[in-house]
Amino acid sequence: MRSAIIDLGTNTFNLLVYEPDQHGRLRIVHAMEKAVFLGRGGIEQGIIASDAFERGIEALKDHRATALAHGAATITGFGTSALRNARNADAFVQQAAELGIAITIVPGEEEAGLILDGVRQAVSLGNKPTLIMDIGGGSTEFILATGAALMWKQSFELGVTRLRERIPIRDPITVEEEARIAKHLDSRLEPLWAIIDRHEPHLLVGSAGSFDTLAAIVAAEQGSTLAPDSRTLAFDAHTFDALKDRLLRMTRDERLQVPGLPEHRVDTLPYALVQIERVLTAGGIRDLAWSRFALKEGAAARQLQMV
Repeated sequence: MRSAIIDLGTNTFNLLVYEPDQHGRLRIVHAMEKAVFLGRGGIEQGIIASDAFERGIEALKDHRATALAHGAATITGFGTSALRNARNADAFVQQAAELGIAITIVPGEEEAGLILDGVRQAVSLGNKPTLIMDIGGGSTEFILATGAALMWKQSFELGVTRLRERIPIRDPITVEEEARIAKHLDSRLEPLWAIIDRHEPHLLVGSAGSFDTLAAIVAAEQGSTLAPDSRTLAFDAHTFDALKDRLLRMTRDERLQVPGLPEHRVDTLPYALVQIERVLTAGGIRDLAWSRFALKEGAAARQLQMV
């Protein structure tokens, strides 16, 4: 039976239509991303703004039509940071239910667990501790794991939309503003720094959102594109540093011309780059990998009882 999952993120709503293959493993039928900006104008006030509410419902209608056109018999949704903290989340969930979409608003720790279940299907984690990082619009999830075990996970309300509302930047961002963002991150990520110091992860795996964009840019820089069936891309910290330094010195208009960088991430990418840099620096991590799979693939795996 084909099913559909919608990941209701703070910036984007991501659809996955899937079914089990002959071995019971996940087979993706269709996937698409829609920019919604559910958290815009209200995330720091704990509300879904009226225009964002409307955009979200329209996006659900579009995703529902697409899922049904691809043969999905059921459609479920997973709400993350913006809905977790919104006083009017119940009203949004009710309107979604009237469309036939049952939304579960997941706690941050559960979101991190779903992300890990998704990443495990795309990246071989091995025996050494690996740090997984998923930068959303409302929150950033960190997971420490090996191929065999979950060691630690935590969600932080440090997504790029939140950071943008807390710390406005100029065009282009200044070195002083970069330092201000880093200081803000340091003040809130002490539990992560302690984990990094204790376990010394050798690899940073980034999933979804900002890392999808980063991987697409890295691939373009290498003269290629990410194939639709590619699940991971490895690169090193030197590649990231060079790209980060160049992108942070660009104006918004210049970033719009960068191959692989979609318009809906142009304004938030600087915050993601500073956040990634801070984590790499704190951990002395020199190797990175991108995972195409994240929350929605993890949720699908659970529904197929693969994990």
